[in-house]
Amino acid sequence: MTDVITELNAEEFVMAKKPESNQNVEQEEGQGATESPEAVQLVEPEVSEEERLKAELIEAKDRLLRLAAEFENYKKVAQREQQNSIKFANENLILSLLPVIDNLEQAVLACKKSGDSANNNVLVGVEMVLKQLIDVLSRVGIEVFSALNLPFDPARHEAMGEQEDDTVQPGTVIVEYQKGYVIHGRLLRPARVVIAKRPKS
Repeated sequence: MTDVITELNAEEFVMAKKPESNQNVEQEEGQGATESPEAVQLVEPEVSEEERLKAELIEAKDRLLRLAAEFENYKKVAQREQQNSIKFANENLILSLLPVIDNLEQAVLACKKSGDSANNNVLVGVEMVLKQLIDVLSRVGIEVFSALNLPFDPARHEAMGEQEDDTVQPGTVIVEYQKGYVIHGRLLRPARVVIAKRPKS
């Protein structure tokens, strides 16, 4: 009986010792893995506090310069828009006055064609009013231009029709119904004209 107990104790002793040996092997393998040169990570060089602050200062200065440039561009655009709004603020009012000038010019032409001496005083008065009105417009940047006997320019002239004429080059303005006007160099109203074309053979 004692021999059986001794054999059982010996087997339990062997079984109890076996996991410890396995654990030792696993620990040794783990230690070998940690000591492998492939597992060693590269350590990045540390950046000093002074260098980091210098980099942040350079970045902040660059952002400030960009912001200042953008603000300067915005100021220029705003000033240009303000100047244009002042220049062309009276555009609609002047457009409404141009038919009045057209009528005064037609009245002057009618008086000259009539040849009636009784209308001379009226003609002089109307011409004075017309000249005064044109002078006032010129002081605010309005200029009048005539297209008569000039080549047709679609950017400044509005063709009302064509007329056969062999005394001038085709495309020449031979009749002017209304004069053209510009405001500060920009077209306000095109001249309304009739242009010449070649006679039919």
